[in-house]
Amino acid sequence: MRLLKAMRETKNFSLTEQAIIQYIFENPRSVVDLSIRELAEKTFTSPAAIFRFCQKLELKGYTEFKIKFTSEANRTLEFEKTQGERPITNQDTARSIVKKMAALEIEAIEETKNEMDMAQLVRVSLWLDQARQIDLYAFDENLYIAQMTSYNFLQIGKTVVVNPAANSQYMQALTSEPKNHVAMLLSRTGENKRLIDIAKILQEKKVKMILLTPAKDSTLVKLCDEFLYVANTEEFLDMGGLIFSAGVRYYQDVLFGLLLSKHYEEVENIYDCFENIFGRLNDKWRLW
Repeated sequence: MRLLKAMRETKNFSLTEQAIIQYIFENPRSVVDLSIRELAEKTFTSPAAIFRFCQKLELKGYTEFKIKFTSEANRTLEFEKTQGERPITNQDTARSIVKKMAALEIEAIEETKNEMDMAQLVRVSLWLDQARQIDLYAFDENLYIAQMTSYNFLQIGKTVVVNPAANSQYMQALTSEPKNHVAMLLSRTGENKRLIDIAKILQEKKVKMILLTPAKDSTLVKLCDEFLYVANTEEFLDMGGLIFSAGVRYYQDVLFGLLLSKHYEEVENIYDCFENIFGRLNDKWRLW
């Protein structure tokens, strides 16, 4: 859950914490310059109360809170003032929709980027690089994201399997080998029952699993070896599907870029051959 959205869930916070939140939202630009003691004085609380508040937001402390809050606030607070309760309403013009959709995708990418762990990225990219086959598991709209990913990775010489049918995905899991396969699962909720079944099969077979989801405390997070956080919002009218899709595509593009960088020369040679083949074919077609 995004930081600003989490802070607005006031029922999750004590009255003291709500006072801290109120001051921060009323003075978003001043937070970056305030020490924890100064913020405590401004809110008539204590440094310990602010530290506990940060921990409740799953942050290590006030310094991390300031970095994440400032980054997210700079992107979204002014935008939210103009959009009302929903990103898109019946009051929007074509021009405002163009701007808002761009802003939503940028926000999704920024939030996803801010949660990335560089050491984890390198580790996951090494798994993908060493795997003989990458198996993507996804259902419904996430299946289309997986299919796009398979073509991107094919261009850098990686074999990626995406089975659209549920029974095929189960069979793929049952026939996976831990030495040759790496699994990547996509889920907005982290609670998809079919993916949970598949993850349990893969876990039993000791196949490495990478999960892309915003659901940090979900069942799938507990089953998978690596959890990659992706931005999301649950409500359809809040553009949840678009935000999750943008975050997943960005994460997979980053992994694609890491592998491309590692094998740049050999991929370049493959592309030279590819262009020569299609260049000759295009010349032949023009003769007809």
